[in-house]
Amino acid sequence: MRTLPKLAARSVRVRRLSVLATLLVAAVSPATASAQMPRIEVRNDAAGSRIQVNGTDMLLRGVNWDYFPIGTNYSYSLWAQPDDVIKTALDREMGLLKVMGVNVIRQYNGVPPRWVKYIYEQHGIYTALNHALGRYGTTINGVFQAGPIIQIRRSVRRSRTKSSLS
Repeated sequence: MRTLPKLAARSVRVRRLSVLATLLVAAVSPATASAQMPRIEVRNDAAGSRIQVNGTDMLLRGVNWDYFPIGTNYSYSLWAQPDDVIKTALDREMGLLKVMGVNVIRQYNGVPPRWVKYIYEQHGIYTALNHALGRYGTTINGVFQAGPIIQIRRSVRRSRTKSSLS
């Protein structure tokens, strides 16, 4: 049985860090920018790759987060609720996440930028938006970086041409 070639783990990890750093910057930039906007970047040196915020290494402790009250289903949207309901839910949930040590949440699409800003300014929690995570790839500094799905497809194509399997 033939196995797929392994992707260079370090290269994939560096790309993921770059994409995540870009997303963290996006979470607090143009629509949400303030004079206190942090500088977020990926540092690559002999010690490896790491994310830095304002020149200080940052360990990402994140969770996937969404909000569905008991008794609701997929059609519920927190963001369609009145502001006081949204603030109450965010303050309760983000407070619990802070106690757990979370500093990054991954949200799915639909969160308005003002609530990303609110979460960051009130609770110090960064937001990475799912739809921008580059599943198929993303453009960073004008250069397209293939995401994991494209990398897997390329790997499968290479394997097929090198084997007797078609």
